[in-house]
Amino acid sequence: MNEEERKLWIERIESYKSSGLTAVKWCEINNVSIYKLRHRITCLNKEKKQKTKKIQWASVITTENKRTIESKPQDIPLKVTVGHSTIEVSSGFDPETFKSVVEILSKC
Repeated sequence: MNEEERKLWIERIESYKSSGLTAVKWCEINNVSIYKLRHRITCLNKEKKQKTKKIQWASVITTENKRTIESKPQDIPLKVTVGHSTIEVSSGFDPETFKSVVEILSKC
């Protein structure tokens, strides 16, 4: 469904919901197939659910790392596990990129 169609169906669905009519009656008046209306409502609800899906965060448990004399705390990356994936985050990372990666992994 392209963006124009999406907007049209969002408007139609809002019109139906605010009309106080049954779906069948609203469809008769507006010359819309009841099956198409129900299908679009289902599709848009699924899209909305996907967008609002909560990200589950894991606990971070630190352990004492063995460091060499020349290593600095910022040289040791933080390891973040999301599902079956582990991300190593070093100092100076881009927070937006990190957020995007976590969101992608949480959908897998």
